[in-house]
Amino acid sequence: MKKILSAFLFLFISLSCLQSQYPQFLLENGDFFEYKRNLISNNELSKYQKLFAGNANRNYDVLRYDLELDWTEALSSEPIKFEFTGKNKITVKITEPNTNMIEFDAINLVINSLSINSIPVSIFDYSQGLISIPFENNLNIGDTVEVIIDYKFVGPDTLGFYLFPKDMPVGYGPSGEMVYTQERIAYTMSEPEDARYWMPCNDRPNDKAQASISIKVPKGYLAVSNGLLINVGENEESVTYHWADTALIPTYLMAVAASKFVSYNEWFKYPDNPADSIELVYFVWENDLENEITDWTVYNAKNAFKPTSHIMKIYSDAFIPYPFRKYGQVAIQPFYFGGMEHQTITFVNRSWLRGRNESGIAHEMAHQWIGDLVSCEDWSNIWFNEGGATWSEAIWAEDWGGYEIYLDYLNSVGNQYRNRKFLMTVPIYGIPNQYLFAFPYSLLVYNKASWVYHQLRIMLGDDVFFPTFRNLLKKYAFSNVNIEKFQQHFEDEVNNSPVPLDVFFDQWLKKPGHPIYELSANAEYLTEQNNYSIKIDLKQTQSSQNAHPLFVTYLPIVFFNKDTVAEIFVVNDQIEQSFTFNLGFLPDSVYIETRKVLAESNKAKVNLVTSIDISLPNVSIFPTVVEKNGFVTISSVDNSHLQLIELYNSVGEKVIIDNLNTNFYNLSLKNLPSGVYFVVINVDNTCITRKIIVQ
Repeated sequence: MKKILSAFLFLFISLSCLQSQYPQFLLENGDFFEYKRNLISNNELSKYQKLFAGNANRNYDVLRYDLELDWTEALSSEPIKFEFTGKNKITVKITEPNTNMIEFDAINLVINSLSINSIPVSIFDYSQGLISIPFENNLNIGDTVEVIIDYKFVGPDTLGFYLFPKDMPVGYGPSGEMVYTQERIAYTMSEPEDARYWMPCNDRPNDKAQASISIKVPKGYLAVSNGLLINVGENEESVTYHWADTALIPTYLMAVAASKFVSYNEWFKYPDNPADSIELVYFVWENDLENEITDWTVYNAKNAFKPTSHIMKIYSDAFIPYPFRKYGQVAIQPFYFGGMEHQTITFVNRSWLRGRNESGIAHEMAHQWIGDLVSCEDWSNIWFNEGGATWSEAIWAEDWGGYEIYLDYLNSVGNQYRNRKFLMTVPIYGIPNQYLFAFPYSLLVYNKASWVYHQLRIMLGDDVFFPTFRNLLKKYAFSNVNIEKFQQHFEDEVNNSPVPLDVFFDQWLKKPGHPIYELSANAEYLTEQNNYSIKIDLKQTQSSQNAHPLFVTYLPIVFFNKDTVAEIFVVNDQIEQSFTFNLGFLPDSVYIETRKVLAESNKAKVNLVTSIDISLPNVSIFPTVVEKNGFVTISSVDNSHLQLIELYNSVGEKVIIDNLNTNFYNLSLKNLPSGVYFVVINVDNTCITRKIIVQ
């Protein structure tokens, strides 16, 4: 839909959304150890305060990981041992001429042996978190090399691999009861750069490869990983699960979990092609599988995961069809996140099984498109992943609550950022890596970044934004994006953006803060036009807070009185700027719709600057709530002449016009759809507006 600046729209806007309109699970507090991924507590910050690799490309491209893990000892030894063995066969393609050495990331791993193309290598350097492997002869662009690294993980004072015993206390539940692990559990967690702690690899988000992972565990344990379960091998004491996928994946999305899980599945079927099905598979402890109680006091996996299929439909409709061959969810405890969107196999905090975290399930599934199918090129661009998934939560909310709930949801998300004034000095892009997932700076990466998507949608309109975004997902599928690629794609596909796209992306991603407006309004009655001239004066004042001094915004200005609401969009491109509008009614107040633009503003009273008699003729309209195909009777009780009747729908389209010269008229509403309408009545050279509702 083409956007027209300063288009005059009549809107029936709900001025408040009571909390009772939201599902209860959005309002409840979770277990004390439960928090969303963007709310990492301060005592977890040290986990991220370590050396991060640079973002420059290496001299090779990983084509494939074939990883073998043996977790039998870790899952069976008494006392518990934080040890396992592994072998990673890494196939790489050389990308630079005259290459005489390659490097892999590996920290705190014991390297037992190493070979290149099946030939043992005895001379290599392993220091400062890097395995440096020399070649006897230089390699050139396009040459492929197969490196096999046999290694051992020894913990527990390391990252990436987590192992917890059965019956370990992990926190208090909602009724004050102590919660314990049900079984011994082991799992990996790699975002942002912890894969190097549990396997040798090229631990950078921009190098995607195919992956095959085999995990050997004691009998009675079930091991879960990315992709499809290819086969299961058994002997008397152990079971080996082999998972693989053809879809390219970065190392931070590779994952393994093992415990005495039970599993169940269901199928997502596309309505227009039921034969095209996606398996939805869930892994939980047996006690959590199914309970009759659904009051959020007990773990109930089937009840908690019940929305999964519908959420997949929401995103398949809004974006593109689900891009992988399966989707799984694994309940993990203890888990220092709410959820983690490992490709095709999301890990969620077990406390979600109480059934209060549908928004979290929606967030992590959205990552399968925004973050997994298309990933950030480097960690400075993590806003693409996390802002996109947070915005997608509002898309989910819009499905069950409508557009007003979508706006309210994002307004709540935005307020979490707006309420912390010191964030006005920090841009989204370029946050030091150790703070990306640390509260409160994560509010930039998640909350403020979600408004980049939201404001782009508002500014371009759904008919432009969604097709353009879908094309971006297709264009960069199984690849990576950054600010420049994102911006260039929209510039290539969008014409006549109200705010130039280079300005839009620069100010919202690379500049700090948001606009803070001082707003005032004056009105003058125009006798000849039978309407009101409203002058709005705007001033951006955020420069005093070290924020970007001027945001060029696609600004929704709302005019309000008890009968009528009008919303007009303008482009504010000056620190101080005035706009004048002609309206058919006198507003009591004017405000900026901050559910549609990330800003702060006062609500201004409209001052009438001319002293005139603005008393209106005594016109009767009955009824104001009408059944479909009914009619409204309009009459002048003081014999004034009704001269012109116009009826507008809620988006400002004129649907009826009648010229009259009478004091009594029946306005037929035949064939009009249900909704809110505004009738504009010209009577004795005066214009009045009244609202009616067709049921």
